[in-house]
Amino acid sequence: MGLQSLCGAYLDELHQVAWRGGQNFPSSAEEMMRLVDDQEIDIAINFDISGASVQIEQGNLPDTVRTYVFENGTIGNTHFLAIPYNSGVKSGAQVVANFFLSPEAQIYKQTPTVWGDLSVLSYDKLSTEDQAKFNNLPRGIATLSIEELGDTLPEPHSSWVEALEKEWRKRYAQ
Repeated sequence: MGLQSLCGAYLDELHQVAWRGGQNFPSSAEEMMRLVDDQEIDIAINFDISGASVQIEQGNLPDTVRTYVFENGTIGNTHFLAIPYNSGVKSGAQVVANFFLSPEAQIYKQTPTVWGDLSVLSYDKLSTEDQAKFNNLPRGIATLSIEELGDTLPEPHSSWVEALEKEWRKRYAQ
């Protein structure tokens, strides 16, 4: 049995136990959180490491909800900053991009009550002082540490998206 057949068989198995029998899918991470709270689903997928903790703090999820990652790693999400090729203010845009990539801005972004999203900076390359600032950020009850998050696996290449969506629709769209 080839890899495609194995993957298809696995997806077919998962599809049978999906929410509403795989006839509908939640449209967002927020909807999945609501469905977890309503006990309609058992797991929500989110790229935000503090998403569950923020929802618990806001009273949208019970304080028994916890975050976990797969033993072999979890797909990470990448953020991008881009300057349009025809920008008339490239120098100004570069200043803004450089600020967004500074430890100061990344620490602010990783603060759970601001965004809670992981920094794009390489932790090991930060100064001891900046590492301490990241280490001292508050973590919610369901937020895992960097060590607990384990290996970050790369997202599939963007060129795969169309093929994956096409195959998904072929298999499961009604």
